[in-house]
Amino acid sequence: MRAGQLNTPADLLALGIDLQPQVLGLVWVGIRSKESADAPAPVSLRAQVKVEVRAWFDERLMQGRYLRADSRLLHLLSVRDFKNDRSELVMTCEELVGQAAQYTPASGGAAAPCRVFLQHGVARVGDVGRTEYTTQLEAALIEVGRPQPGALFVVAGQTWRVAGLVDDEDDRVVRRMWVKPL
Repeated sequence: MRAGQLNTPADLLALGIDLQPQVLGLVWVGIRSKESADAPAPVSLRAQVKVEVRAWFDERLMQGRYLRADSRLLHLLSVRDFKNDRSELVMTCEELVGQAAQYTPASGGAAAPCRVFLQHGVARVGDVGRTEYTTQLEAALIEVGRPQPGALFVVAGQTWRVAGLVDDEDDRVVRRMWVKPL
């Protein structure tokens, strides 16, 4: 293993048909940042700096899955058997970073921990065609599924209610929502 020790245990996750995380098992990995420059300030749930992960070959490791290591959540963008001998994998990942939060679905149920990115003062066209400024929240589908209007997020002691969805669809990684404080 060229990148050093595989000393970080990580849960391998997949997004199921019902948008619930499926834990596929534990893998040992080595994690390091790909870029050596200082990381820019975050502008969304996705960190702008890519992360390189190395692991022993495992067929379960494939593009689109997730690794949860300690408090980090990594989305696998590229998985390569660079030696072409099924011994070692190099993965390029995007890290999903944000504030710790609690999510409660609109249908009720137990609150679940997640990470969110809040952006205040986002311009959008209102109901009567006028520009209004509101708050947008991003959350990872692997942690919250597809929240609907009425769902609640508690971030730093403040409760936010989902008022609507920014887009009709999501990219199967991040869901963007308009939220209002309670």
